[in-house]
Amino acid sequence: MSSSSSSSSAHILIFPYPAQGHMIPILDFAHQLSLHNLTITVLVTPKNLPILEPLLSKNPSIKPLELPFPGNLKIPKGIENAKDLSPALIPDMMITMSKLYDPLLKWFKPQTSPPVAIISDFFLGWTQNLACELNIPRIVFSTTCAMALSIIDLLQTGVLHSTNDDPISIHQIPNSPTFPRWHIPSLRDSFSDRNEDSVTNRKNLLANVRSWGVVFNSFTELETVYLDFMKKRTDGLGYKRVWAVGPLFPNVDPTAKDKDRGGPSSVSPGKILSWLDKCPKNSVVFVCFGSQAALPNKQMEALAAGLECSKVRFLWCVKEPTEGLAKGAYSALPAGFEERTAGRGMVIRGGWVPQLLILRHPSVGSFMTHCGWNSTLEGLTSGVVLLAWPMMAEQFLNANLIVDQLKVAIRVCEGNELVPDSVKLGELVAESFSERWRVRAQKLYKAANAAAQQGGTSFKDLQSLVKDLRGLNK
Repeated sequence: MSSSSSSSSAHILIFPYPAQGHMIPILDFAHQLSLHNLTITVLVTPKNLPILEPLLSKNPSIKPLELPFPGNLKIPKGIENAKDLSPALIPDMMITMSKLYDPLLKWFKPQTSPPVAIISDFFLGWTQNLACELNIPRIVFSTTCAMALSIIDLLQTGVLHSTNDDPISIHQIPNSPTFPRWHIPSLRDSFSDRNEDSVTNRKNLLANVRSWGVVFNSFTELETVYLDFMKKRTDGLGYKRVWAVGPLFPNVDPTAKDKDRGGPSSVSPGKILSWLDKCPKNSVVFVCFGSQAALPNKQMEALAAGLECSKVRFLWCVKEPTEGLAKGAYSALPAGFEERTAGRGMVIRGGWVPQLLILRHPSVGSFMTHCGWNSTLEGLTSGVVLLAWPMMAEQFLNANLIVDQLKVAIRVCEGNELVPDSVKLGELVAESFSERWRVRAQKLYKAANAAAQQGGTSFKDLQSLVKDLRGLNK
């Protein structure tokens, strides 16, 4: 999705939340905007600058704004990205980022050509207040789907409050999805009224609905009813403007080894690709639970046993434990597992993996994922079958969309404590390679690609957004 318009350039500030699943899509979005003759400034703290540098080298019109990380006594010194934190500290990272209000305001005021709009992550709702003070629009960049954001907005109002164990049916949105109560607490309780920080984060998220508009890394054919719902809401939780511009992925060049998305890998992309090249087409399950989820050892044992009994080739990325997790209780492979599966399995320990490059390799047929939205969309738009294992937060909502509503994924387990039956897990892994599941995956893959092409729904939404942004420069 590109353009060579000669219209005057509008200056836009892009502000990512410092987590891999949040930074990568908004940087891909910044790249798309830069192709439309817009001047882009991206705000990062020093230790997140390396994630931005590959984008800067490709796009001279994109400039970095580096501000010191504010610091927080609860966040270990030297950590500036949520990938290095336990999930319990995510609300603290949100509070920490809000301390950039004054430094950002100070940067804005002397600019001779200041940004005409702020586009910031939905975890940075406080930037709405900053935009009001600066008298410019703020646009939300949602790193989750439209269905999930609809539910998250409702959670902040207390509408979905429940004190018993009954399932929660969310009748306020289309299709009235129903969830076990334990799927909801990690979202609701993180932003409750328990303490001052929780109240602050809740207010930050509620500020999103007062924004000028919202951008989704999604596409109309995937979420028609929810995107329409967000545009037409009358309960005060709607958005004035809604743009679905996904899938927001760069063109992956295998010869470049995908060095530009997420950081260095503990195993070189070249080595990973060489291993995949030796595998038959549609024969490998890729297992990766994102940049935050480290599995407890009991789950590791069950997953390893399931992969063994499936008899399927696998590429497994094992996340090392982060700060706050008990040492020795996470991420341990069962004794002898790698020896028993030698020749049909590859394990990658720690670091970043070139996920999109892996998913687009012809030998990969299915993807076991935590259902973070970025990973979900990368899997859906690579034409592979998804094996859903949501761990926390809105991942349960994403899983509901792709498993229960769209029926393009297989649920294999839920949560970061439940231990799956290894034999059943192995059977589901094997089933994901059946023709009926591949046909479903390919149908959505084609729809996603059509949406991004010239004349497609996402192409048109991006053009509309760019036109609106240029209009602010008058």
